[in-house]
Amino acid sequence: MDIADRQGRAGAPIGAIRRYPYPFKAMLAICSDLDETPDRQAYWALMHFLNSRAEGALGIGLGLEVGNSIYFDMPPAQFAYWNTDECGRAMVRALIRSGHVDCLHSFGDLATSRRHAGLALDELTKHDCSLNVWVDHAVAPTNFGGDIMKGFGDVPGHPAYHADLTVPFGVRYVWRGRVTSVIGQDQPSSLRGIGGFAHPAASLKTLAKERVKRVLSHRHGSRYRLHRANRVAAQARLRDGTVTIEFLRSNPHWGGVSSAETADGIPEVLTAPFLDRLVARQASCILYTHLGKRRRDDGGGALSMEAMQSFRLLAERQSRGEVSVTTTHRLLDYTRARDEAQTSWSRSDNRVCIEVTVPDAQSAQGLTFYTDAPLFSSIRVNGTLIENITCNPPDESGRTSVTIPWRPLEFPQV
Repeated sequence: MDIADRQGRAGAPIGAIRRYPYPFKAMLAICSDLDETPDRQAYWALMHFLNSRAEGALGIGLGLEVGNSIYFDMPPAQFAYWNTDECGRAMVRALIRSGHVDCLHSFGDLATSRRHAGLALDELTKHDCSLNVWVDHAVAPTNFGGDIMKGFGDVPGHPAYHADLTVPFGVRYVWRGRVTSVIGQDQPSSLRGIGGFAHPAASLKTLAKERVKRVLSHRHGSRYRLHRANRVAAQARLRDGTVTIEFLRSNPHWGGVSSAETADGIPEVLTAPFLDRLVARQASCILYTHLGKRRRDDGGGALSMEAMQSFRLLAERQSRGEVSVTTTHRLLDYTRARDEAQTSWSRSDNRVCIEVTVPDAQSAQGLTFYTDAPLFSSIRVNGTLIENITCNPPDESGRTSVTIPWRPLEFPQV
């Protein structure tokens, strides 16, 4: 079956997969690197505000699903697993187990050997913590990216080689420095919505750079391979031959992919026009940022008032059923399940049974299937009947559907 049909084009057959969980039209992950986060208090205040609905240091939380990252060996001035105290480490472990810390941001600037990697992985394993997403950091020696990120983590024989430890540990998805200005992935590439009339020179420079990336993406072995198809993720091979899935992050700021990628800059990126464009394209986005980076001379907390308002706007768009906000790990798992699912259906005694086969049954959460009889439909995933599926009214295509329940992450109490 053609992918466009499977994802819910008007007239698609029963069992066709809607692009996003009903009723959403787009999906967004805020993929934040923790660089320059000063301490565990700032780290917790940020996570509590974005993910909890309780009162915290920044006020009433928003109840979104926004992940964070962690590394281990860093200079003393930065928050990191080995730098913080036992309370901070227990906090990180609780957030990993709840799914709110989902990215390993290399092993850190000071991790220069396989031994450093092994100690970090042993610590996670000892505490029953798993991380499925790897994000290269600056030019850390343990990075997987050999071009942009200057790493050696996947080069056998190098002192920092660890891919044969980290991938079996559970890392499935990797980011090796690829960032695009294009708003929305898993749709045809488009430069619309990037530039700003108030900044014509910088906008033209950013647009020109993106066009150059598109041209260079057609060269064999190009670092811009992901830009060519504008896919949020695609299979890739590390230098030691390990097969993994590489993902693309986006920063659509008019100043370029390295502009406004901080807590102070997020109000210039997470805007109504950006969200409107993402929804109009019915696209996915993994947003590139560093929410731990703030001007510390303004007396502010973990987020400015302007940044908090941007996240409130995002929460509003989610509550309106426009943008599904989740962690990097969950977005990538969902995308993989949607794109790799094999579906069939049958009808008996006016009941519709939809059979689904996916690589991982857990990642099927949120999958939505079109059916003409939602009240009389059932779903089996890898042979197991799914309980309590949701019956949906007609969406923008005029078709009814059923959804495998999406279980929200539960923010921990620490």
